[in-house]
Parts: sequence; structure tokens; C-alpha cells
Amino acid sequence: MTARPARRWPPCRAPVLALLALLCGQARADSCVIAPQNIVFPSVSSISSVDVYASATFKVTCTWTNFLGNLLTPNVTVCLYLGAGSNSSSTVTSTRQIGNGAMRANYNIYTDATYAPAKIWGGWVGTDTPTPITFTLTKGGGVGSLEQNVTLFGKLSADATLAGLALGPNDVTFSSDFGAGSGLMQYIFFLTGTTGCALGPTLPIVFQVSASVINDCNINVGNLAFPNSSLLNSNVRTTSTMSVQCSKSTPYRVALSAGANGAAATARKMRNVSTTELLSYQISNTLDGASWGDGSGGTTIVSGTGSGGAQIQTVYGRVPPQSTPSPGDYKDTVTATVSF
Repeated sequence: MTARPARRWPPCRAPVLALLALLCGQARADSCVIAPQNIVFPSVSSISSVDVYASATFKVTCTWTNFLGNLLTPNVTVCLYLGAGSNSSSTVTSTRQIGNGAMRANYNIYTDATYAPAKIWGGWVGTDTPTPITFTLTKGGGVGSLEQNVTLFGKLSADATLAGLALGPNDVTFSSDFGAGSGLMQYIFFLTGTTGCALGPTLPIVFQVSASVINDCNINVGNLAFPNSSLLNSNVRTTSTMSVQCSKSTPYRVALSAGANGAAATARKMRNVSTTELLSYQISNTLDGASWGDGSGGTTIVSGTGSGGAQIQTVYGRVPPQSTPSPGDYKDTVTATVSF
């Protein structure tokens, strides 16, 4: 029987194969996920002159699943890209829009509370906001996860676009949806140096931006200040202005109360601030016209349709001829109410 020498494997082959197997397993298993929040603005009047703000926090979690993989790729770079979302232009994201049907309102999402144009979250190819959100996490001490909270800041603009909305009688919810076509997270694990995210896996960032836009009216009426008079043997007149701002296409009616001292809008009285004496006067929406009240009892009421901007109405005051009471200051308080 012929003896044959025993076959020997190269001493390093088995460890190398084992190392490659571990590397492949790590590359498949290490991963990142994102948990976004919806950005919900508080209710906003369509005629507001003040911008509305909201914020949300997106949590990114990256996980290393085995010890050797952590040693070889302890770093991960994460890139968050944002496009237009629904109801916006596909390219002009420097002003994003939420919408309902054909109606739109302007807003944007920022990476800090300066709300500067350079801080608009972007990075989507083909848009005019080039800057994504990018950060790197480094894991030490073996397997496990690291988390990064990304706080985002939304601003809804109280501008001419908002004031120009014809909402109808009800409040309207505006929204924009982000997902596979407009929100993307990409990440890559690596050993040393710096790297971009271009070769890493991707997953969509799914969330919604929304706001309830309110049909609204504001009213402001100036005081009626009559000139000093010594005898009331002829009419004493004065005027002021009323400003009404209502949502576009919203019908409104403005009523005036009878005041603090009169029994009706047709019999208003001013009271002497030092005595109980009364002085008759009238308020109308035309020169020497019918008393302005609530439309009942011979009074008139002012009505109109909102334009989104301020509409000005002259308020006419008249003290008719009457017995002259004692000298002094005479005052009354009348409440203006806008219904819409």
C-alpha cells in the first residue's frame, strides 16, 4: 500500500472566508429607518396679517447588527431630500404650497427657526432648493443603534395669496403630501473619511403638511367726535370711518346697537358724564339717512361681500336741533357687530 502525504489547506483561507461571510452579512443587515411627523399648522384666518408657524421632529435610527461589522463600518452618513410635495410646482420649491381643489396657500419647511431662504429644506433633483439635510453618526462599543432627531420648522405666509382665497361659508383644510416622489432618505455605512449618500440604499419619507383656513371677518370703527356747540338750534354733524375686512366672496352684514342710553337705534342718546342729562343723536350710513341699526324698526343695515382686503364705509353722525342741555361732555357707547 502506497502512503500519500495528507492534503493541507492554506492556513489563512478559512479565516478569510469567515471574514468575508461576516462582511456580507453586516452589509445586508445594518440599516437606518426614519419616523416622520406630520406638520400641522394651527387654524389660520384667510385675512390674517400674521404668519403662522408649526414644527415637527423626524427621528432617524441607524442600527449596527454585529460586532465585526461595527468595527469595519462604524460611521453612517444620512441624507434627507425633500421635493415639492403635492399641490406645489414640481420645480419651484422656494415657495411650496398646500391646497384644496384649485385653491392654494404658500408655506415652506425650514431647518431652523430663522426661516431664512438658505434654510429651506430641499435637495431634490430639478428643484430650486439645493440643500438637503445631511449628518453623520459614529457608533462605538459594538452592536446597537444611534438616534438623531431632526427638528423642522414650518411657516405659512399671511400674504395676498391667502387673502385672495374664496373659501365659501365653511372653513377649508389645505394639505400637501410627501412620499416616494418627493421625500427620500438615503444612507451609507463606511469606515473612514467622509462620504456622500449616492451609493446607499433609499427609502421614502412619508408625511403630510396641513392647515385649516378659516372664513373670517374683522371690523374696526372710528369714534364719532362732534364739534363743540353752544346752542343746538341747527344740525351738528360729524363723520368717522368703518373698515370691514372679510374673506373673499363672503357676504357680510354690519349692525349697530342702540347704544348704552337709548331705547332703540332710532332714539340714541348721549349722557352727560357729570349729570344724568341726555342728548339725542343719530348714526347713519348716508348723509342724514335712516338710522343705522339691525335692519328692523325702520333702521337700515350695511351689507357687502368680502374682497379679502379692507373695505371702507363712511359713518355719519348728526345731533338734530333740540333744547340745549347743560354744558358738559356727552358720550355714548355703540357696538358694531359683523355677521357673515
